[in-house]
Amino acid sequence: MGTEDMLAGAVALAFTLLIVVVVAVLTIKSLIVIVPPNMAAVLTGRNRKLPTGEAVGYRSVSGGRAMRVPIIETVQYVSLETFPIEISVTNAFSKGNIPLNIEAIANVKIASEPETVFNNAVERILGKTEEEVMAMAKDTLMGNLRGVLATLTPEAVNEDRLGFATALAEDAGEDLSALGFHLDVLKIQNVSDERGYLEAIGRKKSAEAVR
Repeated sequence: MGTEDMLAGAVALAFTLLIVVVVAVLTIKSLIVIVPPNMAAVLTGRNRKLPTGEAVGYRSVSGGRAMRVPIIETVQYVSLETFPIEISVTNAFSKGNIPLNIEAIANVKIASEPETVFNNAVERILGKTEEEVMAMAKDTLMGNLRGVLATLTPEAVNEDRLGFATALAEDAGEDLSALGFHLDVLKIQNVSDERGYLEAIGRKKSAEAVR
């Protein structure tokens, strides 16, 4: 074999090796799942056991990286960012059957911890649009708001809005966790009624203060 033939063979071998290395690098890169801090990746396709002994067909990574098993596993992403929810209910009955109008705002997010709560989100929220996720959280909060309101007098709701918000957050916490949510902040912005009950109470207290 001549020198030229040997050189050509060496070049071809080197080119082949280069292609193999490039393909290997690109393949490995496509299998590495890099997750930013405000996201969680859910890799579905393989079964694993939770500490409770329950078997699930997914694993998750929050703000890190993982290696995806080719062909077997697929990746879906979940946002962990907080989203605001405006809550407005009208003619919701307080204790004593006095209808009130309540306006509030809540900051909610999908809980990355504990794992049990995040698993709830995977099973109930994964694959839904942002609008659908927000609607689930909003409907839950509105239901809890009506429930807590029914246990409080109009005076208590209007005069102790922080206490009302705290009671609502505690009541809604369990229901939101069952869906995979975490409630960051809840504030009562406005309390009113169409019958003038709160206004009458305010005038009465003002008159008592003047006396």
